[in-house]
Amino acid sequence: MSDTRSVSVAEIFSLQRPEQKPRTKNQLWIKDVGYDEAPWYSERMGLLELEDFLEVAGERIDYVKLATTQVLGHPETWLKRKIALYQKHSIQPYLDHGYFLRAFRLGVVDEAIEAGAALGFSVMEFMNTFGDVPERQLRKWRSLARDCGMSLIYEHHPERGWRKGVADKPATSAEIIEGAEPFLADGAFTLLIDHEEIEIQEDAATDVIGEVVEALGKERVAFELTSTKEAPMKWYSNLLDYFSMFGTDCNVTNVMPSQVMFVDPLRYGERPADILFERYPELINFRQK
Repeated sequence: MSDTRSVSVAEIFSLQRPEQKPRTKNQLWIKDVGYDEAPWYSERMGLLELEDFLEVAGERIDYVKLATTQVLGHPETWLKRKIALYQKHSIQPYLDHGYFLRAFRLGVVDEAIEAGAALGFSVMEFMNTFGDVPERQLRKWRSLARDCGMSLIYEHHPERGWRKGVADKPATSAEIIEGAEPFLADGAFTLLIDHEEIEIQEDAATDVIGEVVEALGKERVAFELTSTKEAPMKWYSNLLDYFSMFGTDCNVTNVMPSQVMFVDPLRYGERPADILFERYPELINFRQK
């Protein structure tokens, strides 16, 4: 009898699948805002939507940032169920820098670290504090987070990300590396570079950020996309810029759920229909990328 095994769509169209997790490159990190939609977001990430979404997209996602407003405002039992659902799909939920920043301003960082771990978070993100926090204190907080079972992320922001009203000043590669090194030495697995830093670097971004990547290794660096609340389609141009500057296998963060299924095809060279460029003229320069 001849082999009657049906051929899958993926085989017929030679579709590329994501490499298995854990992976160090081609990572995709998403942003989950829960029910905090208005006035910026149109995506809803409740438990029922999330379960269905992860059945489709879970293999593509490595980490998820739960927005701080969600962590502070949604019921704890609900949050724990959401965190467990992500972990079921081998996606690690993390507390973003806004959580650390708010805790610092209230003087409750120790308590916030312990509370985040109690919710089930496996990762916590810290950020550069521009000398406002002594290194010995940062070391204690990193140690406490690790003792609570959490891994660490270090995010580099321009100074206005830490204090308001500061003029933009692009960082040198040495400054970015110097800020990251104590965290990396203390167990942080990634340096996350905020999209605002890449923007203010302008034409120097390829060289400056490229030197950071060369020094630390591509697998230890991730690049943030602009949020849809700041510019609806900037994420698309960010992706193509990052793929051009740092390679299509670079790690990208701050991806919204509705963008997830676009990322891998864009890595492999596919481009959406012309209607995208007709509706968003600001993307016209990216049409041929």
